[in-house]
Amino acid sequence: MAVVWTPTPDEDLERELRAALARPGASWVSPPKPVAVRGRPGHTGWLWGRMRTAEGAWLGLATVHQGFFFERPLLDWYRAEQLRVL
Repeated sequence: MAVVWTPTPDEDLERELRAALARPGASWVSPPKPVAVRGRPGHTGWLWGRMRTAEGAWLGLATVHQGFFFERPLLDWYRAEQLRVL
């Protein structure tokens, strides 16, 4: 069984994650999973949580690098079909 390294969020990201996942229907993904955004080459990151909307759609909360890895990734909700687990 392969061991996958997972990131440890800094204090700012931890605070943002807790606030985003405090929404009704949201839950943590543990451990975080590496993901890519479909249709956006080079946009990769980590899936931290998921949420089902009132309409029944699934969303994934991910930090995504949209450029160079030394830049801070953006935390946002993505429709489940936009994300691909790596």
